[in-house]
Amino acid sequence: MNINATLLAQAVVMIVFVAICWRYVYPPILATMQEREKKISDGLEAAKKADDSLEEAKLAFDKELDKAKADAAEILEKANNRASQIVNDASSKAEAEAEKILTAAATNIENETNKAKEELRQQMSDIIIETTQKILGDEVSKEKHEAILKKAAEEL
Repeated sequence: MNINATLLAQAVVMIVFVAICWRYVYPPILATMQEREKKISDGLEAAKKADDSLEEAKLAFDKELDKAKADAAEILEKANNRASQIVNDASSKAEAEAEKILTAAATNIENETNKAKEELRQQMSDIIIETTQKILGDEVSKEKHEAILKKAAEEL
């Protein structure tokens, strides 16, 4: 194999070309590729962190939702208990008021009965006085009549 000047020149040019590329072209390309690779890995890491943070947020949300549900159930239970207490209090008050009304009515009935008895006794005494006057032909005074009634009441 003959090595001629053309082959030698081509080899030298190739070595110079590779050296220039190695010195000036490849470093910016490699730097750009490394920078891009770093951006991609940072992006992937940020996406992983975002996924982790999203998962934590979901767990926190679920925890807060459960807490809110428990609080709502507790508030509802308290409201139901308060409503029952109000109903029981109202029922007790109504029963007490009914008892009071019944007592007042019984007292009123007793008073009215006594009043009616007294009126009836008065009317009876008037009728008896008139009848006795007619029978005896003599006037019986009210004092005399009261004495007779008291005597009759004591005998009963």
